[in-house]
Amino acid sequence: MRSFLFSLLTLLIISFTGQAQAPKTLRYFMQAPPLPASSIPYGANPKAGNYIKAGDTRIYYEVYGKGDTLVILHGGVVGSPYEMGQFIDSLSKHYQVIAVSTRGHGKSEIGSGAPTYERKAEDVSAIINAVTKDSVTVLGFSDGAYTGYHLAALHPEKVKKLIAIGAGEWKKGFRTFNNTRQVLFSLDSLY
Repeated sequence: MRSFLFSLLTLLIISFTGQAQAPKTLRYFMQAPPLPASSIPYGANPKAGNYIKAGDTRIYYEVYGKGDTLVILHGGVVGSPYEMGQFIDSLSKHYQVIAVSTRGHGKSEIGSGAPTYERKAEDVSAIINAVTKDSVTVLGFSDGAYTGYHLAALHPEKVKKLIAIGAGEWKKGFRTFNNTRQVLFSLDSLY
C-alpha cells in the first residue's frame, strides 16, 4: 500500500511540475514587450514647438510643463525627442522640460559645417538663453550626454546638474567625431 501511495504521489508531482512553465528569460535586446507610446508627438508637436537661430541654422525645440528647467537631449544617428517621450511624460509633471532636436536631427537644420559637440552645445545654450535666465538641469542620452558634457564645460554657469546616460568619459586624445558633411551624408541616404 505504501509503495502504491508513493507511486501515486510521485506521478501527481511529476504531472503538476510538467504543466508549470518557467517564465521565459529575456536573453537579448528588444525582447521585452514595448512600453506604451506617448499620445504626444514629441519632436513634431506644433503646439509646443519653437525654432531658434543658432549660428547659421535653425534649431527646433519643444517646451512642456512648469517648474525648474530641465533640458532633454536625445541620442545620435536616428535620435529625436520622440525617443525620450517617456522621460518627457514623467518629468514634465514636475519640471519645465525643454526637448531639443539637436543639429541635423528631426526638424532642426544641419547648418553649413559638421555638427560638432561644441556647435550642438552652443545651440543648446542659445535655447536656454531664450527660455530661461536660470541655470538648468541637463539630461542627455548617448550623443546627447556628450553634448551635455560640452555644454557644461563651455557654459558651467548654465548647467547646475548634468545627467549623462549611455556615454563614457571624454578624455583628451580620444577619437574626435567632427566628421565632414560628406561623411555624414553618406551615413543617411535621406540627405
